[in-house]
Amino acid sequence: MTNSKTASRLSVLGIGAAWLASIALGFTGLAYADDTHKFAIANDLSGPSAYHGKTYSSGFNIYLREVNEAGGVGGKKIELIQENAERNVQKEVGFLRKFAQQDKALAAMVVTTDGLFAAKPMGDTLKIALMGIGVPELATAPTSPWLFNIFASYQDTVFAAIDYIFQTDKDPKIGVIYPDNQYGLEALRAAEIRMQKYNKPLAGKAVMSLRETDATTQALALKQAGVKYVIVQLAGAHIAAVLRDADKVGLDATIFATTQGMDREPDLILGQSNGANLAKKFIGVGPWSMWNESSIPGVVAMRNAVMKYEKVSEAELGNIMYSNFVQGYVNAMVLVEALRRAGPNPTSEKVRDALNQIRDFDTKGITQPLTFSPDRHKGSNAVKLYRINVDRKVYEPIGNWVAPN
Repeated sequence: MTNSKTASRLSVLGIGAAWLASIALGFTGLAYADDTHKFAIANDLSGPSAYHGKTYSSGFNIYLREVNEAGGVGGKKIELIQENAERNVQKEVGFLRKFAQQDKALAAMVVTTDGLFAAKPMGDTLKIALMGIGVPELATAPTSPWLFNIFASYQDTVFAAIDYIFQTDKDPKIGVIYPDNQYGLEALRAAEIRMQKYNKPLAGKAVMSLRETDATTQALALKQAGVKYVIVQLAGAHIAAVLRDADKVGLDATIFATTQGMDREPDLILGQSNGANLAKKFIGVGPWSMWNESSIPGVVAMRNAVMKYEKVSEAELGNIMYSNFVQGYVNAMVLVEALRRAGPNPTSEKVRDALNQIRDFDTKGITQPLTFSPDRHKGSNAVKLYRINVDRKVYEPIGNWVAPN
């Protein structure tokens, strides 16, 4: 992705109607006062990876605009309160307290995996349904009364990647590149667990921090270990670096990106000097459909909503709907459904209980049907695998949904 294209995408998010609405309503939390139902997010709205939070809240607000235009829920509009926690766990936790105690939000979200783990033991104190942009398995296993994963977890994406590898290679040499934090350790732990199913060890592992932009050291280490498949639990910019540097040092391996590894469009990979060939080494695994899968009814509805409210053409959708946009849209769908089920005088506890009653919730193909219960707080374990269409410069699915056991 060129700098100009990145700027273009963030500009669209920054000035689009849904994003302006989130600023007008979110930072003050006063636009509708007590006449609204409130959800809230301790977001990341500044810094190099703020596009995660911005795209997520943009998708969330697009769905809220659809609902509000149709009359809201119980005669009240719905708003998303936002605070900028800057990926700081202490700030995330502090804002969660504000959302629960001051804003009286009905559900709240954080960005980071570490923040989700920090919030988990606070559930009975805050008494507010919690979820995150991060989707670690350990957030909901074991089940916590107030914590939910709407989507398949990082563990599910790793399991699906390894199962896919073993379909064609009975003795694969698999390695993992991950950051040394809760987000990264989730993938390492998942890979070690899944390899036990096949009675094989991991062939290699390498730590790469979120701040690193060069993967030469990691690629050399995995090459020396004889690795032929690499699962990378990092963001899209890191995936592009791993592909580039693996090619540079002669690491002949297929690179698997987990959920956040497809947080940027393929032009980050395709824009490199050998981009078309690097793309052939890429497979992504994700828990929601991509914005460009226009044969899916739910995606069509989402695309139409973006064109309506953001006043953009179909050709411009990729500038808005990338990264975590789809996640935010679906998360809003689920929370609004819980709000409707919570009755005429909803509270955070009633919304939590309503979430527990959702069965086979139909997102019109954006995900597999989502089901929750008091002892199941992960909506689905289904994921799809993707390759890059070099000509169209988009991710395209390899087959249908898979649900690793």
